Amino acid sequence: MKIDYVSAAVGLSAFAGGTAVALWHARRRRQPDSPECSREERLFRSQQYLRRTQSGALLALLGLLIFLSDFLPLVTRSAKIATIYVIFILFLGLWLVLMGLADAMASRAAFRRSLRQQRVARRTTGLPPAPAAAQSRMPADHR
Repeated sequence: MKIDYVSAAVGLSAFAGGTAVALWHARRRRQPDSPECSREERLFRSQQYLRRTQSGALLALLGLLIFLSDFLPLVTRSAKIATIYVIFILFLGLWLVLMGLADAMASRAAFRRSLRQQRVARRTTGLPPAPAAAQSRMPADHR
């Protein structure tokens, strides 16, 4: 049995990274939310926790499957099984990318909602709007 050390290293790296991400999010989840968080904010954080923990677990599974591809006799001896195995790994990789995109879109929507709420709060309290230079990420001389 010949071992491909590159795929073994990639698989173990993905497994270690996915496990670290899942454990980090599980540890962060145990920390209590601040009392000033709204119900919507708590719901968003709960959903974000689930998405990111699932992504970490899926990355760990993907890494494990990549690592084991050289050690499973059925995969190394049968071309049909190996093809199905690789297609399954690619499907999991695509699913991981889609989960990442969904998380990014949800985070962006929550950030926009938060900005909108801050603007409404500023209008209702009578505070002046934030200066245009502070709202933009680009320096004033480059606009």
